[in-house]
Amino acid sequence: MNRRPPLSQPAPAARHRRRALGAGAACALLASATPVLAQRAGSEIRNIATAELEIEGTPTRIASNAATLRVAEVLDIRLAATGNGTAIDGAGSAVPFTLVNAGNGSERFVLAGTLEATGGSIRGFAIDANGNGVFDAGETLLDGTTPALAPGQSLALLAVLDPGMLGAGAAINLFARALTGSGDPGTRYPGRGDLGVDAIVGNTTAESNLRISLVPGSAPGASLEKSQSVLAPDGSTMLVRGTFITYTLVARFDGSGTARQIQVADPIPSGTRYIPGSLTLDDAVLSDAADGDAGTFDGSSIAVALGDVARAATRTIRFKVRIQ
Repeated sequence: MNRRPPLSQPAPAARHRRRALGAGAACALLASATPVLAQRAGSEIRNIATAELEIEGTPTRIASNAATLRVAEVLDIRLAATGNGTAIDGAGSAVPFTLVNAGNGSERFVLAGTLEATGGSIRGFAIDANGNGVFDAGETLLDGTTPALAPGQSLALLAVLDPGMLGAGAAINLFARALTGSGDPGTRYPGRGDLGVDAIVGNTTAESNLRISLVPGSAPGASLEKSQSVLAPDGSTMLVRGTFITYTLVARFDGSGTARQIQVADPIPSGTRYIPGSLTLDDAVLSDAADGDAGTFDGSSIAVALGDVARAATRTIRFKVRIQ
């Protein structure tokens, strides 16, 4: 009598068919290495698939070739004003604004502008290194384009003006565009993006315009207040030989205009000796030599160059002497 094989054991024919299937192609479970999509221009999107199968009873894993793409560069930009308007008080006045690289690649931007209802001219554009909205001594004009900005990076800028009389509705119109190119969204610049990928114009057209109102600045006000503190060798405030005197000078400025080329000087009192290295500006130590910082001591007096100060500001100078 023929007996049917138990259900737990495959029939011989079934075992034969299974071996044949395994030797031929097998039914494979596919797995792929799925990377997180890197959005920065030039980033590599790389994918390799794997297959697990059984060949003649041996578990086997095989891999596909790598499918590789690079992310295109999207060109986008934003301009933003600092405040609602800018007070103008003569040659060298500065209009602060911010440029943002809203694209996904490293990009430089071209800057330009025109004036409305005022004579004069736009001298150029500069980076506002300390963010004070003033074209300070030592800051230089750009060559018409910004440095390269990383994706999402913002840059504080100044439009430096030599304006004439401001009329009603005086304003500056600022313009910026991506150096790589601009145009309708989707415009393609083959091979001109980071790492040689294509550059594609984004939703902003890679151009931006910004209008900022200009108003006359009020004359700046200024005051200088001096105070002193005393420390005797015994810890008291007696004025005896060896007592230290700390002088504090507080310069205050107000108004919307700019106080320019500010120099503060203070002679060392007779009967005292200056303490070398004690001169500070806003608690930052200044050297006594005539070098790159703002402070000097010439043997008889201290001097601190504050440069130009815009709008409301307070600067504090300190130094020490010792009674002889």
